[in-house]
Amino acid sequence: MVSSATAQVSGESIFIEGKCVRCHTIGKGRFVGPDLLGVGERYSRDDLIRWAKDPESLYSERKKKPINEGYPPMPPMNLSESDAQKVTDYLLEYTPPPGLSESGTIMGQVRNITTRKPQEGQDVVLVSYMGDRKEERHFAKSDSLGGFSFSSLRWDRSYEIMLFHQGVQYVSGKMVFLPGKDEITLDLPVYETTSSDENISLLSLNVIIYPDDEGAKVNVTSLHAFENSGDTVFTGEQTESDTTTLVFPIPEKAVDVTFSESVNPEAVVRKEEKLYSRLPFLPGMKRIALGYSLPLSQIGEKFSIGFDYEVGDLAVFVRKTELGIRVKQPGAAAEEIMIHNEAFLKYVLSDVKPGSIVAVVSNTSFLRSSLSRYLPVALFFVFAAVGIMYFLYGKNRFSSMDSEK
Repeated sequence: MVSSATAQVSGESIFIEGKCVRCHTIGKGRFVGPDLLGVGERYSRDDLIRWAKDPESLYSERKKKPINEGYPPMPPMNLSESDAQKVTDYLLEYTPPPGLSESGTIMGQVRNITTRKPQEGQDVVLVSYMGDRKEERHFAKSDSLGGFSFSSLRWDRSYEIMLFHQGVQYVSGKMVFLPGKDEITLDLPVYETTSSDENISLLSLNVIIYPDDEGAKVNVTSLHAFENSGDTVFTGEQTESDTTTLVFPIPEKAVDVTFSESVNPEAVVRKEEKLYSRLPFLPGMKRIALGYSLPLSQIGEKFSIGFDYEVGDLAVFVRKTELGIRVKQPGAAAEEIMIHNEAFLKYVLSDVKPGSIVAVVSNTSFLRSSLSRYLPVALFFVFAAVGIMYFLYGKNRFSSMDSEK
């Protein structure tokens, strides 16, 4: 049975929230994809449903990709049959509203959340895009009420607002004019900055330790949930010759270090057993995933995970393998759980203070764990070597006996 909430979702909402507007206009000209006004004159309803649901089926049937020259192929939108029908009917029934302007306007207000006042005299930059390609820059300055406005904007572009306040960059994210709309209104909050970390805390941390099946390395992923509970941007503390915000301890022999997309790798510096981020931390939550690998041949039977913050909730998940990796910590009791049909040991730790160390050990050293895997191959080469030596030795011996006779 379909819920009333699902039944009330309109084709227009699906068209907008499904990000169809990122590539198509309706009656406003070509964009990344074709203008969809009057699309029913070019395609049947069934074909439009297939476009919305599974465009690859049309490419395969017509043996042409893309079908419309001058446009990139349409990616799969992963719509259900019902949603694809709603989008199709919305496009077939769409009529442009009367009195729509020939161009669009983006307007808004810059507000300083820290001072609780409008931000006057703020430089605001509007960047237009065609797909992912930057097109033009437009400039404005906020008035005494923090207001700004950009007019005479083309429909067939996406837009992004950028501004700098006290050295911190703020970006709105890409915007497009929605069907039947010629205005976009938004508020742009800015904050004062601080070098004090008194409002920074690590609410939770989940560490996932995943030995690979070959027994050659251990993959570690740390999922951090930080919070800035203040009303200022934390821009970092001065450490020696650099300014850093967040710190991530990692084992010395960690390789293949990666961060989630929210972190620019160029803004992270590695010094010995720590990673230092230079990124400013705005008020609110920040979730960061950090991953790295540890070669078992180098770490041997144990390694450790350090902490630079007091952790509210800490959980360590260790995949069960022949290596017998486990957490060795006072009061650390393991609970066996299943994650995606794989067995894990879950440890919930408390009273983790800055500077704490959690030791992770293995019952089996790298040498012993590898011995069973490579023993048959090693024995083969041993016996082969013995056979060759015996053959050569035996041959020489018989040759000597013949010469004596």
